[in-house]
Amino acid sequence: MPVRGAAGGRPWGPIRPENTQAGKLAEFLRARVDESGKTLAVLAGEVNVSKSQVSAYLAGKIPPQPFVTALIRATVPPLLRERRQEEAAGMLRDAVLPPRTARAAPSTRPTEGAVDIAAVQALQIETYDRLTRSLEQQGELRQAADNSAKLIMVLLGVIYRLQERVTGLAAERDQLRNGAGDAEVKAADERLSQALGQQTRAQEELERAEEKKRQAEALSSQLQERIDELTDELDRLRGPSSPPHDILHVPAGSGGRSHAGAHEVPRDPGGDDIDVVLARVRAVNDTDDDTVTRISTETGLDPSVHERVPDNPVTSADHRDNRSLEQLSTTAEKAAENGSAAEAAAAYGALARASIRLLGPTYPDTFTRRYEHAHWTGETGDAAATLDLYVGILRDETTALGPDHHETLGTRHLLAGWTGRSGDPAVARDLLATLIADSKRVRGAENPETLFARQEHAHWTGEAGAPETARDLYAALATDRERVHGPDHTGTLLAHHEHARWTGVAGAPETARDLYADHITDRERVHGPDHPDTLNTRHEHAHWTGEAGDPETARDLYADLVPDQERAQGPDHSDTLNTRHEDARWTGEAGDPETARDLYAGLVPDRERAEGPEHANALLARHEHARWTGVAGDPETARDLYADLVTDRERVHGPDHPDTLNTRHEHAYWTGEAGDLAIARDLYSALLPNRHRVQGADHPGTLNTRHEHALLTGEAGDPAAARDLLAALVPDSERALGPDHPDTQLTREGLAFWTGEAGDPVTARDLYADLITDVTRALGPDHPETLHARREFARWTGEAGDPVTARDLYLNLITEHERLVGADDSGTLISRAGLARWTGRAGSPARARDLCKELLPDLQRTLLPDDHATLDTHHDQAHFTGEAGAPEKARALFEALVPYLAELLGEDHRRTLWNRHKLARWTGRAGQPAAAHTLYRELVVDHTRVLGADHPDTLTSVREHVYWAGKAGL
Repeated sequence: MPVRGAAGGRPWGPIRPENTQAGKLAEFLRARVDESGKTLAVLAGEVNVSKSQVSAYLAGKIPPQPFVTALIRATVPPLLRERRQEEAAGMLRDAVLPPRTARAAPSTRPTEGAVDIAAVQALQIETYDRLTRSLEQQGELRQAADNSAKLIMVLLGVIYRLQERVTGLAAERDQLRNGAGDAEVKAADERLSQALGQQTRAQEELERAEEKKRQAEALSSQLQERIDELTDELDRLRGPSSPPHDILHVPAGSGGRSHAGAHEVPRDPGGDDIDVVLARVRAVNDTDDDTVTRISTETGLDPSVHERVPDNPVTSADHRDNRSLEQLSTTAEKAAENGSAAEAAAAYGALARASIRLLGPTYPDTFTRRYEHAHWTGETGDAAATLDLYVGILRDETTALGPDHHETLGTRHLLAGWTGRSGDPAVARDLLATLIADSKRVRGAENPETLFARQEHAHWTGEAGAPETARDLYAALATDRERVHGPDHTGTLLAHHEHARWTGVAGAPETARDLYADHITDRERVHGPDHPDTLNTRHEHAHWTGEAGDPETARDLYADLVPDQERAQGPDHSDTLNTRHEDARWTGEAGDPETARDLYAGLVPDRERAEGPEHANALLARHEHARWTGVAGDPETARDLYADLVTDRERVHGPDHPDTLNTRHEHAYWTGEAGDLAIARDLYSALLPNRHRVQGADHPGTLNTRHEHALLTGEAGDPAAARDLLAALVPDSERALGPDHPDTQLTREGLAFWTGEAGDPVTARDLYADLITDVTRALGPDHPETLHARREFARWTGEAGDPVTARDLYLNLITEHERLVGADDSGTLISRAGLARWTGRAGSPARARDLCKELLPDLQRTLLPDDHATLDTHHDQAHFTGEAGAPEKARALFEALVPYLAELLGEDHRRTLWNRHKLARWTGRAGQPAAAHTLYRELVVDHTRVLGADHPDTLTSVREHVYWAGKAGL
């Protein structure tokens, strides 16, 4: 059970490079893919290469130059593209032509017959030209081999479909012979003859593609020997004075000519005209045949010589590569028993190759050993290599056993699964759909293997982005499993489990919750309460309970599950730790951030002990601990925890990793929440260039950082700059995310707010009016965001000079808030505060005073003491008390409020300074002008120090100071 909420995506498999330089290139290209945030499915379309081939190149196979160029173009922002292209070109050059240590030239003494330098240079140029041409030829051969590999996959699918078509047409013809006219029977015969002819042509083209792939690989291997020899010769001619390869560059286009037809042949010909498909396949085969023939002629190499024959026979025991099959088998079995996937894959690989040489590729024992090699290669995590191995097995099984043999069908199933694991779920889905039809025809609809194929088909259908269809497929499968095997069969229970899961993913968490609740009972009855599958089902039930909007129950379900998992699986089991993570998460979501903080604090050391301090799960637990520490009301500690985590993220993942960037974002956020507004603004400002460079201008993380930077710019005292930053962000957010995306609407709300704060209440009012229309359309009239926009529209309507309308808008909002969320909801209380303020400004200060007096107990009972609505209402009660004719009472209320604010928020907080301004004013209006003058004199000093001499609040306090000096006769 993976931790939910962790960074998504299947982890990269290990890199198994052809040489060290190819490994460095693969690491470099993977980093670019990670930075782009793109999936292999997206990249495959952009670089015009299959997903499995992309995986192979990113796992260490030397790619052609066009692939590298296309991938850099697809993943790197324009400003960095040229530099990344140069870096990649250098790495590709070293991968194709691995650098060697230059050997010292033979020592010679000057003689009268000194070597002719010009002749040596001419020989260098000639050698370099031959080397360059060899590299170009090798690139063309690699492209031809890649084209053939793609054609093999396409033709295997075509042949499977033609076999279905021939069977169906033969049955149709036989049926027509029993009663139809001669014309209909003749037409059926013609269709059948056409399909049989297509089947023969497809098989011929498949054999051609396989032979061309073998020949291209053989010539490429022989060319590599020539390249090595030419490299040594060039190094010798150039001597020790210059580093190797300092003038060697892979020429543009050396990756070979890319045949458009190879990419245009559809993987699933489906409704296409098969004759057209085969014609296009033939054209690609012809082109590749010309390439192989031409290069063979140019080089004088023989493509039929593709493997060196060892000096000793295969069974000789005196050579490490020629041990007997029994010895190799023993080595492989021991590696498998030891559980080392890498060792087992290598050992079974050697055994399979020896078996192919001794017994042939289609001998039964050879097939068994090839299966073991593919299996253990898969266990290493190298999906692309595993996929290639199964492709080879399937090709030979189809030839030796036939397409309907149970072993062939089984390999097709495995091939489909590894196609999905290689990052191509849509192709996996389609391969399984074809397999299911053949399995039903050959094995029967109720055969266990047919049902298993249906299960995998449903899984990859969901992974390909169709959760509703996956849900329905699992529902049908569960019914059939139950009818065939009974309700307690493992396959039946698994189908029910997956049906519940995909029901939730499809957008029905309540139904998923209920399905899992029923499923728990079945799991406990069949397996017992401590079985891992039972515990896993309880975990999923808790998860979907939370997703259904019931975090309290989710919290309790996880809390009950933790001790059962600790007892059954152990406290350090990954499932136990993951459940503790979810328990902490839903505890916080249920409104108890303090306990969530403490649960994560306990989880962090256990994660670090069990999985290591640098494990992704341990770092994630620290991230969540910091987050809930802040939510629990301790932003200073949250800030410091994130600061420490930033350092560790940079050390473990590097400064450009998405998790590092996200942690820096959180550090900036909690720095602002801790009151360091200018520092938070600067942290966001420093983060922005990294977001742009690594993730691009339109990445959600970049847009979010821009949004927070703008808000903190306003909070730090520059509302006009905040307005301008948000005005620039709105169109970018609309373009990248869409106009109805929540983040776009939040940015528009910020623009409206800071427009008002910058002194333009009329425009702020109009911006909120437009926002209300769009939010109502997108979310509905009763959504909290819609009600929030309406509250702000009421406020800025009043600030724009229409207090009566503002008052009436707030009055209507109170009624709707109470109907939707109740009298104690924060939205209801904020609307009551707005009603009180604008009632006073509309000319009824006494009524406003009374409304504030009635509201304060409810605010203090429901909200935190430092909530804006509570503090604003304290201010408004004092202000409207004075406006209602009691300046002395107003002065007394402000005199009590100022020290409270200073202790709560700080002496220099703007709210504290503003209420000191009001205290001074009502002191003067209460008949104490000299005291008012003194208070304003002190306030001018503090305003100037905190806000600056030109700030509007500073200028106001200066004017008031002068005014009350005159009133006091000073």
